[in-house]
Amino acid sequence: MRHRVVGHKMSMPEPRRRAARRNLMAGLFRYDRIKTTESRARAIRGEAEKLLTIAIKGQIAARQHLASIIEDEDKAAQMLAFARRGRYSLDKRVFTNNERADIGLAPLTDKGRRFAEKKLKDRRAELLRIISNEDEAQRGLEAAYQAMAIELHARREILKSLPDELVVKRIFDELAPRYAGRPGGFTRIVKLGKRLGDAADMAQISLV
Repeated sequence: MRHRVVGHKMSMPEPRRRAARRNLMAGLFRYDRIKTTESRARAIRGEAEKLLTIAIKGQIAARQHLASIIEDEDKAAQMLAFARRGRYSLDKRVFTNNERADIGLAPLTDKGRRFAEKKLKDRRAELLRIISNEDEAQRGLEAAYQAMAIELHARREILKSLPDELVVKRIFDELAPRYAGRPGGFTRIVKLGKRLGDAADMAQISLV
């Protein structure tokens, strides 16, 4: 028989409980540790570790996909950094003003055209410095974009539970690389004794 009592209720109605969990997890990921009641620390522990696991698995999957095309780790890192600066292809060119008019774009001045052509030329040279063969460079670049899409999917999964862009950025930029080789157990709860006033059991939950 279902009694609908699964999980930690924290003595709150559902909307307030959801907001409290998000705020507590955001504080934990932002500052590495927070002090709260023991029941609330236990309430967020499982979900916080789940979100870290999603980030770690997303980054690992993205790197593995890129490594399947570019075996050299240094070149793979350079290619990913290149891809993060915007969409590019070796076939990309600057359209003529007639072609721009056909697709609803404003015409370019001579100065604007020279600037756009120089930008494409510089990006092409930068890409071919990473991988000199054009076909291999294009395949590597597409693999880098696909790796970014894999990581983006993981970010969106986390944002569903924790809608704070700055906190999610820290999870991916700092915390996921920190725990990449750890199979689990990312948090630790330390009891701090009773709180003055209502004698609630206090605890500190921290990232190990």
